[in-house]
Amino acid sequence: MISHTSSKERKTPLGIEKKFDRFSDWLDESWAWRKAAPIMNRYPRALTAITWLMRLAVGSVFIVSGLSKGIDPWGTYYKTMEYLVAMHIPIVEWGNTVLALAFMLFSIEFIIGVSLVCGCYRKAAPIMAALFMLVMLPLTLWIAMTDPVADCGCFGDFLVISNWATFIKNCIISLAIVWLLKFNSKIKCLISPYFQWIATVAGAAYIVIVGYIGYWQQPMIDFRQYKVGTQLLAQDTEAEYIPRYEFVYEKDGEIRKFGEDDELPDESDGWKFVRREEKEFVKNGHSLSSANEEVSDFRIWSEDGEEDVTDMLTGYDRQLMLLVPDINSLSMATSWKINRLYDMAKAHDTEFFAVAAGSPDAIEEWRDLSSGQYQIYSAEDTSIKELARGNPALVSLEDGVIKWKSSLSALRLNDDNDDSAEMATYPIGLTMSGREAMLDLCLMLVSVLAFLCLMSTLRLRYKGSVSPFFSRRVNAKKNEEEDSKAP
Repeated sequence: MISHTSSKERKTPLGIEKKFDRFSDWLDESWAWRKAAPIMNRYPRALTAITWLMRLAVGSVFIVSGLSKGIDPWGTYYKTMEYLVAMHIPIVEWGNTVLALAFMLFSIEFIIGVSLVCGCYRKAAPIMAALFMLVMLPLTLWIAMTDPVADCGCFGDFLVISNWATFIKNCIISLAIVWLLKFNSKIKCLISPYFQWIATVAGAAYIVIVGYIGYWQQPMIDFRQYKVGTQLLAQDTEAEYIPRYEFVYEKDGEIRKFGEDDELPDESDGWKFVRREEKEFVKNGHSLSSANEEVSDFRIWSEDGEEDVTDMLTGYDRQLMLLVPDINSLSMATSWKINRLYDMAKAHDTEFFAVAAGSPDAIEEWRDLSSGQYQIYSAEDTSIKELARGNPALVSLEDGVIKWKSSLSALRLNDDNDDSAEMATYPIGLTMSGREAMLDLCLMLVSVLAFLCLMSTLRLRYKGSVSPFFSRRVNAKKNEEEDSKAP
């Protein structure tokens, strides 16, 4: 049903609501609304259906966007840092501030989405969504026009779309939000205002827990290439991956690429060889791209970064890899735990080594300060961040297959004095897998929201009370007060 309360009669506890009320009044006087008003007044049910569709569509986009960022807060942090670098903003000492900004970003986005889907805060939720888009719309336009980053990261690694597609998506969402600014407060909500604060607290608790687990240990759902169970380093040395090349030729400003199986052009016809490009790797007739589930393209280099030593790491049954995406910001407080892990790995016949991103001087300085006896290799920081989150992080391998991943902070050693002690990781005390924990948290949130919807229905049905029992008590109390006042 549509409420016909005018904007002047509605309460506006916030000054910003008065501005959006004036915006609603401006829409009433606009040419588009004057043309559409007779149709909308004639079909009120269609207006209600369209408003609910807008609620669900915009709310779902906000929920998916906030949740995909919250699952992987490290990825959100890295993407935010990319934006700041592209804007030439100094970020050397902003690490914790950017991390807090990332948490605030996906938390607000998720809460706005839940509020829209449940119909909570019928005036405030569209206003918050509009303010959010007032920032994101020009930002994504700038990204689409200048292309400072590969992708906007709106949906994290869950869904990667182009920068122009992101801007078009935001334009459509903004139009839907304009509709909600006008009509959302006139449509009934699923959760009554009496319980809306509980829905907000439940949504905030849910997304903060998901983000905390993703930051403290690893993302509960891994959307990246190197999932648990993936073959990381090839163990088959009999059949090696052979590189395939493309040959680039130029003639009169025209550039063409030719594969190994193509007939190369004759230089006497004016074609000039420019360069050779590495296209893919082939093993047993299968390209690396098509055999990606068998082995990934993660490459490890010598400490000076000049020699590919990936094949040197395939001769061990069990390996424990320490990943350091930024060795310059590595805390010395972690050196004791790393050295302890190295001793435990030797006791378990496990090869322990580190893969760090940094200059040879920085790696050598860390080796001297930490007194580490383990081998340190180098790799690109993007590859390290893609493999596991955290600085530092750990990856356990058996025959080249990823068995588990964790940040060093979440790793708990059972016994500090026994080298035979087992090593185990726990996501803040949860012993279940990430997907199971994610499913349980989702069921808990949905159950709370469903319960609030039920209580709102009962409260509406029994005239302000949440059950017939309380309704009878309230009515009895009113009768007693009336009887006491009677002459």
